[in-house]
Amino acid sequence: MKYYIAGNRGLVGRNYMQFCADNDIEVVGGNTSTIDYSDKEQTIAELEKHQPTHVVINAATNGGLQEDMDRGFELMSLNLIIQNNLFNAAHHCGVERLLLQGSTCSFPLHNDIIPYTEETLMMGEPHPIYLPTAMPKLMGMYQCRASNERNGYSWRTAIDCNMFGPGDRTGEHAHVIGALMSKFVHAVRNNESTVEIWGDGTQSRDFMYIEDAVAAQDIILNNDVHDTVNVASGTEITIAEIAELMIRVSGFKGSLWYNTDRPSGIKNRPVSNDRLKELGWKPKFSIEDAFAKTYEWYNDNT
Repeated sequence: MKYYIAGNRGLVGRNYMQFCADNDIEVVGGNTSTIDYSDKEQTIAELEKHQPTHVVINAATNGGLQEDMDRGFELMSLNLIIQNNLFNAAHHCGVERLLLQGSTCSFPLHNDIIPYTEETLMMGEPHPIYLPTAMPKLMGMYQCRASNERNGYSWRTAIDCNMFGPGDRTGEHAHVIGALMSKFVHAVRNNESTVEIWGDGTQSRDFMYIEDAVAAQDIILNNDVHDTVNVASGTEITIAEIAELMIRVSGFKGSLWYNTDRPSGIKNRPVSNDRLKELGWKPKFSIEDAFAKTYEWYNDNT
């Protein structure tokens, strides 16, 4: 057994590499500094060179709400090219086990079935802000299913909730946890009196610590029951609750400014993790411990 992690430098990729090392799994990987996944021939040559039995597709350009709004066309175009090149290379090399990283932003904006289950994907259009991220992932999910039917492969799609942890992106184009971590670190260092929160704080999400998420993804990659599985904790937390938790872990003494003029995305997105639990997944970290570990990293590295 040999894993190839396409995109081994980001939050998921680095932690998946470490997961493999911790579990004595032979693993190699690549990123934009070592290979251009937008080049079809390079991508095929890369997998031919390493001959993996398992491929994990993390390679993608993504960010938070701001990046989706700023670079929607570029995100969709590039991510479709990268995704298709890796699919073609994996098929060329006869890779039977593959995991595509999907996203809960692909769920329909309007849906009466709550919490979101895997069957509700494609029952409606995603939130318009999320389309640049959501559409390539939905296409990829169906490509995995088509490949399984045609070739007898076991290609899987993990529908990932909001993941966070040490090594995540920072700054304006970060996901919500990374963006808040950066704001609180900056505010504490500079003795600022206010931290800005996008929206009114009532919007909620399902968040999962990266080590728990990678363990879930590996279960999905190797399962023989479901082709698509939500990676979710099964519990939602509001942005206001996250902000209060950030106050506790950071020691921030100021006040919060809920800026309702800024975009906040979809109001709520409760996600079912019944399939994941059925496959045997259980979390190892509490949300409090996970936030404390993550804040410590941001404080030391930003």
